[in-house]
Amino acid sequence: MARLLRIDYPGAVHHIFFRGNRNENIFLDPSDRLRLLEFLSKVKNRYCVKVYAYCLVDNYVQLLLESGPIHIGYFMRDFLTYYVQSFNRRWERVGHLLQDRYKSILVDKDAYLLILIKCIHSNPVKDGLCLSPEEYLWSSHLEYLGKREPIVERDVVLSYFKDVREYEKFMREGRIEKPSSRKYKRYEFYGDEKFINKTLERISQQKRKEGCSRKELTFEDAEEFLREKFSSDLSTLRRHRDMEIKRYTVVILRDRVHYTLEEISEILGVHFTGISYIYRTSERDGILDEFDEFYNL
Repeated sequence: MARLLRIDYPGAVHHIFFRGNRNENIFLDPSDRLRLLEFLSKVKNRYCVKVYAYCLVDNYVQLLLESGPIHIGYFMRDFLTYYVQSFNRRWERVGHLLQDRYKSILVDKDAYLLILIKCIHSNPVKDGLCLSPEEYLWSSHLEYLGKREPIVERDVVLSYFKDVREYEKFMREGRIEKPSSRKYKRYEFYGDEKFINKTLERISQQKRKEGCSRKELTFEDAEEFLREKFSSDLSTLRRHRDMEIKRYTVVILRDRVHYTLEEISEILGVHFTGISYIYRTSERDGILDEFDEFYNL
């Protein structure tokens, strides 16, 4: 059965969960965790994604994210690809690091944002890793306490409270009850029937609406940019030996047109390992900034 594209729209909030293959550890030392947070910070800025909470446990990760103008699936693909490739290189391993597809539940932000932040920060306590959330180094709770440079939207969340002490009181007091999710077809929600129906109607309208604000970039858009910059198009690129042109082409097709590296390999007539090397060693931020400026993204 074909996978449904996850429901998403600008401002959608997602509770995301992924774990290690066969429940094995996906972090082997603190440097792995720091690297994942580094990638999270970098990719969230690229995709204009807001992070409200995270928790990194030995064999799983939970995130609470708000989508930007590009589908959350593209953000997750790049974020997880960066981490998995980095982990495998560092520990000289091959094969799948993560188990299946990551799980994502769409969240009614008004009703469940604070509840889910509390649940995510309390996971290490529930798992017996510490006695209180502030004892655990690898969640965003310490960022809300002002003890670490924030990746999360600290000011937004703390605006729900009088001050940090009131946030701490919220975290300490009361029962921690994870909300029950509701399912519609193969989609999952934290929200009532009204929220679900409103979301489905919004998606339906978005599909019907012409000139949607989310620009879907195409192969032709990439070709137009390359033609302007290098006086070259993709149809003749196989003959080019200029590595700079190839770097621009690979990065744009991968991160803006969202082709797989295998598809790019076929287009350019370059072996997959070569394409992977080009993508991995390119200065992607600079290339993408230039492309985005060209199209006013």
